[in-house]
Amino acid sequence: MSPSQPSIDYETAKTVAARGDVAARIELANSPDTRPELLYYLADDDDERVRGAVVTNAMTPVRAFGRLARDPSERVRTLLADKLTRLLPDLSRPEVGAMRDVAFAALELLAADQVIRVRTALSSALADVECAPPKLAVTLARDVASDVAGPVLRWCMALSDEELLDILSRRPEPWVVEAVAGRRTVSRPVGDAVVAMGDHGSWATLAGNPGADLSPKARRLLAERGHMPIGGVPPEEVPDPNAPPPPPAGPAEVSQRLASAVEDALRDGLAGQGLDKAGVEAVVAAASRRLDWAAGYGKPEGAADKAARLAASGGLNEDVVCDALSWGDRDFAQAAVALMARVPVDAVRRILATQSPKAVTALAWRAGFSMRGARTLQARGAGIAPRKLLNARLGTDYPMTDVEMHWHLELFDIAPK
Repeated sequence: MSPSQPSIDYETAKTVAARGDVAARIELANSPDTRPELLYYLADDDDERVRGAVVTNAMTPVRAFGRLARDPSERVRTLLADKLTRLLPDLSRPEVGAMRDVAFAALELLAADQVIRVRTALSSALADVECAPPKLAVTLARDVASDVAGPVLRWCMALSDEELLDILSRRPEPWVVEAVAGRRTVSRPVGDAVVAMGDHGSWATLAGNPGADLSPKARRLLAERGHMPIGGVPPEEVPDPNAPPPPPAGPAEVSQRLASAVEDALRDGLAGQGLDKAGVEAVVAAASRRLDWAAGYGKPEGAADKAARLAASGGLNEDVVCDALSWGDRDFAQAAVALMARVPVDAVRRILATQSPKAVTALAWRAGFSMRGARTLQARGAGIAPRKLLNARLGTDYPMTDVEMHWHLELFDIAPK
């Protein structure tokens, strides 16, 4: 019932549940006064909107979760995935053992769902839960879809070193290795595996991860590959402050970095379940972006000039900014975001410097980024810690309303377009 209306008596509620029109059944399914047995009955309603309301009702009995996990509606299953992950802290209490078993069974059904969006919603929410069930975390971490496995590999702490090492050995795709390299804590065995299997992107992520406990061998290899080892170099390798600066990268080094970037793009595109026409186009697009990016190494071009050049040619977009951030080029990323968002670059720098997840997300939204790009801007552009990143709603949607995002931007004197 709506807040302005009194609750109806039980017999009337039963009649509404069995024979009421859709609007009345939705209202009944939304009401906190509806009895659990009626909500269980409505979980099998013919209308998707009624069943969705049942999912979101706090009074819905746990025994309905198994039925809802098999719901024919993708939307209903996605809502359930989000709800169950939010309930996990309460389900971890010992006095709710039977309830936990039913909920975990429903979660396992959702983790095996054939629709990627459902699994993505589950993994995105699960990545923020400290008490994630290990079995569920492992299932999602081994998923073939990067949108599903990526968040769990990077942020879910329920994965053991043994599981991570096995996943790396079986699936050494670049996005898998880089996700593991960016975890809040990385042990020495896992760090060694990342160094052995990774590429420039994952090495840079690992070298910049303050939670990585790297072995001397891993530090040495990262230093040899041009990445600053965590904690600085060993005392015997500290450079002489009076020594002349190193010469600029020569053609051989540029070629090596270029080849690695192209290889990354091709491997990213080929990963998954086959290479169809769309896959080919994705590979070509990624390779073209990285070739264009690498071409700039050989000529003196400022960050602002490069951003303006790409904007003039129609080549400035979210992918280019994310590529720049993966190479550690924050100056270009800031200049590019400023052009895309139509705001002064100084405003971009100030927003990123606050390390406010909501402010940075609002900036990404203003620039036309997807929520995936917004997460990259938070993590790599602003250096926000993984556990503080603002996550997508339902896997892909922005978690704030337009009004909220305008409000955060107005704090930096950025008016609506």
